[in-house]
Amino acid sequence: MLVEDIAKEGPEGVLEDRTGCQPEVVDALEVPLGDYTLYSPPPPAGGAILSFILNVLRGFNFSAESVARPEGRVNMYHHLVETLKFARGQRWRLGDPRSHPKLQNASRDLLEETLAQLIRQQIDGRGDHQLSHYSLADAWGHGTGTSHVSVLGEDGSAVAATSTINTPFGAMVYSPRTGIILNNELLDLCERCPRGSGTTPSPAVNGDRVSGAPGGCWPPVPGERSPSSMVPSILISKAQGSKLVIGGAGGELIISAVAQAIMNKLWLGFDLRAAIAAPILHVNSKGRVEYEPSFSQEVQRGLQDRGQNQTQRPFFLNVVQAVSQEGACVYAVSDLRKGGEAAGY
Repeated sequence: MLVEDIAKEGPEGVLEDRTGCQPEVVDALEVPLGDYTLYSPPPPAGGAILSFILNVLRGFNFSAESVARPEGRVNMYHHLVETLKFARGQRWRLGDPRSHPKLQNASRDLLEETLAQLIRQQIDGRGDHQLSHYSLADAWGHGTGTSHVSVLGEDGSAVAATSTINTPFGAMVYSPRTGIILNNELLDLCERCPRGSGTTPSPAVNGDRVSGAPGGCWPPVPGERSPSSMVPSILISKAQGSKLVIGGAGGELIISAVAQAIMNKLWLGFDLRAAIAAPILHVNSKGRVEYEPSFSQEVQRGLQDRGQNQTQRPFFLNVVQAVSQEGACVYAVSDLRKGGEAAGY
């Protein structure tokens, strides 16, 4: 039925495309974060970037005590902004490794402590460095047609699942007999901008671009999966008997929002609801900081004094959903930004 409905819209070869598309079962990326271990999806999903951000920030040992005073909060957010800039410079690594074999090991470099330490050494008290300092040279946006659910079972099993149709209402094609709205994921491949790697601070990166591609672009390959900011993740602490199942929706805001929710919960001592509800910041492709409307004005001024440039985002909707287990207690939170509610059965 789905194939027939799609065929009515005009595309040819729909059946061949559908039969050639198969789901993959792959191992999750695994990164130690203090008492916890983070499990997140490999490329073309964004787990490697989320892992990179948290691994770099882990080395600065932020805590509730270190951010108790205004200057401490400014310092933490400054380091977060700088880390997000470096992370954007690494997003070219999220290309589909199945379609681009040269990327097979590129994302693994992001998990290494050697790279995290190198990035920490490049972060100082200023935020007005040239974009080349972070390998930020090109824009690479993502749509906002995402949805996420976090589930914790009675037996302790956990599922974090994010889905997307890429932009609101996807390809604007509806299958009336199945109720499915078709995605337009190809847009991410058609509009993919050049991603340079010459100044990326990892020796394994140089030469990873596809030779002959204009401006260093990765040419689309049949069957290629488009890069994504989706980061459905599970964090487990065996020592504490704790578990955090988390993920988000909101296109390119997902990684920034999920990273800050995890920081708030695990490092700053927030309860889960407060960790998710706290206003976030985001760094765009030009290295400018975008603040959620209710973000602290005091911190914004402090970051501006450190040379951080800011801009306004026309539409700011980041949505994080999470479930945490702490011993025998289970807490579930649906982000109030989208008006949802958690449910238990």
